[in-house]
Amino acid sequence: MNPRPSGRPNRQIRLPKRYRDELPVLPIPVPPPVDQDELPQDVPQDIEMDVDGRSSEHGSHAEHPGQGEWLCTDVDAYDLFREYRHSFPTYDPENSAYFDALCDSSTFQHVDGDADYERPWYAGFGQSLESIHNNYFAPFLNATTFRLMTWFYNSSTSKSLQDLDHLVNEVILSDDFCRDELQDFNASREAKRLEQAQGDPTSSIFSSDEWREASVKICLPCEKEKFSSEADAPEFKVDGLYYRKPLDVLKSAYEEVAAKSFHAKPYKLFWQPDDDEPPERIITELYTSDAMLQEHEKLQSQPREPGCNLETVVAAIMLWSDSTHLASFGNASLWPVYMFIGNQSKYIRSKPTSFAAHHLAYIPKVLFFLKSET
Repeated sequence: MNPRPSGRPNRQIRLPKRYRDELPVLPIPVPPPVDQDELPQDVPQDIEMDVDGRSSEHGSHAEHPGQGEWLCTDVDAYDLFREYRHSFPTYDPENSAYFDALCDSSTFQHVDGDADYERPWYAGFGQSLESIHNNYFAPFLNATTFRLMTWFYNSSTSKSLQDLDHLVNEVILSDDFCRDELQDFNASREAKRLEQAQGDPTSSIFSSDEWREASVKICLPCEKEKFSSEADAPEFKVDGLYYRKPLDVLKSAYEEVAAKSFHAKPYKLFWQPDDDEPPERIITELYTSDAMLQEHEKLQSQPREPGCNLETVVAAIMLWSDSTHLASFGNASLWPVYMFIGNQSKYIRSKPTSFAAHHLAYIPKVLFFLKSET
């Protein structure tokens, strides 16, 4: 080992452990489905076999007596493994996981050909994904008008030099900007076109949401009055409730690109760092809970529809609501109701870029004014 110019030995310097970044490991791989006829037939009866013909290392069948067969996966770098009831899932989103999906940095190199990086940011909205790619400028007539109106609505009320740079670089110098398409341009007409896009049957991007308007009646108490039942109490009618049918929202969620990250079959997750100790149950997601496993078994035990060979899965619905302010100054706000799909991992569902929140309803604000007797 050559010494340094100062005469000290040239030793390797390492950062303390608290400053080292531990890179995430890929999830537990799940074996692909295999035809049962291809499995070996000369297996002793006292050894449990997985679907791919391997013996189980954790003896999960003995740990769940009377509950049917449980199949184990391999152990990952953190000594975690899964258990599935009866068979492995036909599709597991984590089998196609890659390093870029687990962490993000400007220095990472993206996977070649991955669709998530090739699609635009607005591809997560709506169920007509193909129409978004083909007619991304809808409800406007062309891309030139779309870019010009986008610059107008996204810019500040007081234009700055940065807004001017955006107009030139992102609108005028864009490849799909055409000067001839601005003949007879009228800003008021285009703004009106945008307002009417929701009810336009030719605009598949907005009309596919199928928003409905309804009224809700609320039974109110009356001072110094008694009623035999709640039905006899006076009612207050609240107008302006906008909502979508939950089944339509659920179908739209499963038709989006994000559906490829949904877990179709629940499982049990265990941690066993020592082979001499029993494994410890880990519940970290909705699809690893007992409630999800019980509902999945109930669904599998129900009779199938005649002539239907499709796989039946449980779609876990998670509802959330909270008031949302619409302006930095003032009291303009909305009270939306969101639907999340519990089959999606919480680490993906919590990312704003995943567009995991599906708008289900908008609750109107009700203001009561008390009349003074003085």
